[in-house]
Formats: sequence, C-alpha cells, structure tokens
Amino acid sequence: MTRNRWQFIVGLMTVMAGLCVSSCEKVVLDEETAQQETQKGNVTIRASLFQVVPFSDTRAARNITDYASKLSFVIYKNGEKLIAVNQKRGDVDYGQASMNLQAGEYQLLILAHSSPYGTPTLTNPEAIKFTNKDTGYSDTFYYYGTLSVTGGEQTVDLQLQRATSMLSITINDELPAELSHILVQYEGESGVFDATTGYGGTVNSKQYVNFNVEGMKAPLTLRIYTFLRDDIGNLKSVNIIATDAEEARLAQVELTNVPMHHQMVTEYSGMLFTPMGGLNFNLTAETSWEVYGQYTF
Repeated sequence: MTRNRWQFIVGLMTVMAGLCVSSCEKVVLDEETAQQETQKGNVTIRASLFQVVPFSDTRAARNITDYASKLSFVIYKNGEKLIAVNQKRGDVDYGQASMNLQAGEYQLLILAHSSPYGTPTLTNPEAIKFTNKDTGYSDTFYYYGTLSVTGGEQTVDLQLQRATSMLSITINDELPAELSHILVQYEGESGVFDATTGYGGTVNSKQYVNFNVEGMKAPLTLRIYTFLRDDIGNLKSVNIIATDAEEARLAQVELTNVPMHHQMVTEYSGMLFTPMGGLNFNLTAETSWEVYGQYTF
C-alpha cells in the first residue's frame, strides 16, 4: 500500500471518529436538556406558608410541613384537569411545583392534607373526595383561583386557608384498663369538598373514626374533621362508643345537633365512664378563636 493511500485512509478514519463523537455528544446533551425541561418549567408555584388561624394558636404564617403531610398542585383548563403534581412530606421540592404552561388563563387548585390513603379524587374541583375509611378526615387547607400565565418564566407565591371544621372531644375521667378503642360515628355536613366555594358538597355524610386508645391516659382528646356547607352548620348526631379488645361495649354517649362553624373548632369535654356522667358534656365553641357560648345538657 502506497504512503499516500495509507495517509488518506488514516485521515478518513479520523474524520469519521470525530463525527461519531460529535453525534454521540449531541444525543447526551439532548437527553440532559429534556430532563431539565421536565424538572424545571416556566411556571413555578410556591405554597410554603399558610396564613391560617391554628386551632390552638394565634393567627400567623406557618410552614406547610407543620400542617400537612401531602400536597397536590392541579391545573385545570375549561373544566378539564391538565396537570397534577402530588407531593409528600420529605420530598425535596415539597411546597412548590414547577411546570410548563403556554400563555393563557388556567384554574389552579392547591390542596394540603394528611390523609393516610393517598391522593383524593381531583378530577372535578367542585367534588373533591377523600378515601377516609376508619380514620376520618384530616385538617385540610386549599387555594383555588385563576392562574394567568404570561408564557415566560414566572414564580407565583400563594397562601392557603383552612377548609375544615373540627370537633374536639375531651374525656376527663379515668380510662378503664380494658379500654381498647373509641368509635366516633357522626352524621351531617359533608364528606366532599368544593374548592370553588370553599365549603362542603351538597350531600350529607355519615362517617366514623375508630381511635386506637389502648394504654392511653386521661384526659384524652379525640378530634374529627368535616366540611361545612355554610358558615354555620351542625352535626345531626355524634355517637361515642368505647369498647375493649373484644369489641365489648364499655360506655356510650350520643350528642345531637352539635353546632359547628366554618374553619373553626367546637369543643366538648366531660366524663364518659363515670356512672351517671355520660351526658355531662360541656360545649365550648369558638368563633374567631373567641368563646361565643357555653352549653350544659
């Protein structure tokens, strides 16, 4: 093989190798760019703080992790769900979501809760349904409104408000050693949340929470949550049943027409196991976290 021919072959191989490296590098860069675009969109939504009145504290801005273990960012367009980003406490980006959106008007839902059964049904913001089984509902916070997207990069900071009302039941007398569970069955108000109004849905709910209280001491406080359909409502009935490990009934009391207020707490306290003490519950209900009335029955 002549020297000129050998030099030509070597030169050609060098050029081909260079083309191969260039092509391979381009593929890697494209993959990295696609990955970055997936992780970082042009719109970043942050909900790291709540502006709420805690059920046991004064009004303040609070970190999201103090109140909820799960968070959903949902984008709707013309009534259709387009994007849903679901997070849990401990995630690196918990409290903010980044997504790619074209310029236009969207509806944004942010929902924060601590339900142990995953993400609620978010297809329709007017009918958000939780899977609550025997744990009841958790304290729930939300934001719903219009999101105006410019098409460029933008960051939106939003504050959430409370969606739930709470019934707190405190048992003050000594708890029997054989006590295992306290079942709270309650009826009235709603188990469905309408984020467009901030209130519960139209259907009355029949719910229950089965508290495992084995080994606990008095005073014992039980908390249940519901979504009121108006600023003022009531739970038609609240049945409190104490049982042992074999589900034998140890004590029971029924409360009727329990007054509730939107985003507020109603407190009952009394003696459940003391003879003739089952009906001696005192009610303290708070509005704007000030006592509005006390009742004995």
